[in-house]
Amino acid sequence: MFARVGSAVVLLVFVLPWLALTGFADYRVGSSVRRQAQSASWPTAQGTITSSEVESVRSNKSTTHGLKLAYTYSVDGQQLEGHKYRIMTSRSGDLEEAQALVARFPVGARVTVHHEPGQPSEAILQAGLGGTELLVLLMLLPFNLVALWLLRLLVQSFKPEPPLLSPFPREDGSECVVLDAPVTTTWVGLTMGPAALVCVVFTSILTGVNPPLPAGVVAWGVVIACGLFVGRHIHARKKAGHYEVRLHRRERRLSLPPTLGRKARLDVRWKDVLALRLEPQAPAKKDTRYRATLEIATADGTARQEAVCDYTKEDQAEALAQWLRKDLEVGEVAPQALRSA
Repeated sequence: MFARVGSAVVLLVFVLPWLALTGFADYRVGSSVRRQAQSASWPTAQGTITSSEVESVRSNKSTTHGLKLAYTYSVDGQQLEGHKYRIMTSRSGDLEEAQALVARFPVGARVTVHHEPGQPSEAILQAGLGGTELLVLLMLLPFNLVALWLLRLLVQSFKPEPPLLSPFPREDGSECVVLDAPVTTTWVGLTMGPAALVCVVFTSILTGVNPPLPAGVVAWGVVIACGLFVGRHIHARKKAGHYEVRLHRRERRLSLPPTLGRKARLDVRWKDVLALRLEPQAPAKKDTRYRATLEIATADGTARQEAVCDYTKEDQAEALAQWLRKDLEVGEVAPQALRSA
């Protein structure tokens, strides 16, 4: 109980700042995206480009380039000046891209200015959603996925401890226990997060920092497709019982899942099981894992070992071992001779 409370406190230290920063970024970006989408229905006025040039900003490591422009327009007899061609603008290290924007808005060119209703001083030249907004939202996706994962951990830390073992019957009459199956939502997030960053990078390389709307739609489509593929794959494996240990009491056999080095499900006759051992494994990183291992008699009179499970919690591994021993009637130490059928 105290350990769970301590874990919840530690999680709060990390979760609350992350949620606050992510929420703030979502609000700022979401507001800009919403205004850019609404701009498609803003009233318009005719304007003239008065200044258009490449603006370069040098830092210690690189130089970025962007469009710096000014244009004048008139709304209800009021002369106004604008400086944005979109609500969300970006800069890049590609000088040619910035020069292309300057060529698109040359000095003296007549342009259509979209201004915000009731606030005509807020104006842009390009209205409606574009690929830029979709890519910015895609960049925020990994951070939001991490926020959801942290929030899930926090909620779980306040829930009661689940039972160590939850056997359930299957349609074939066997009794099953699910081993450490991957959490579908976690793996979907682990897939979509990196996929989002990769798509942002590749889209920016192929189309520039101001991509057209179809490029942004394709990038989002690829990320969603990757998440759906992984989610459906894991769900199908769970539904098929890929992570289940099964006890068939009528046939007196044990069915082990295709995990821990097995490429296919393995059926073992109860009479061939000599012993079941539970022992800690050398930790690969920090956590010690506890492995339940069967010792199985072979046709040539020797014995071989088959791992059943790997758990980070010793009491969970012990619960599984006790569930198996109850039917297999074996202990920790293998007898000297094989048990008769």
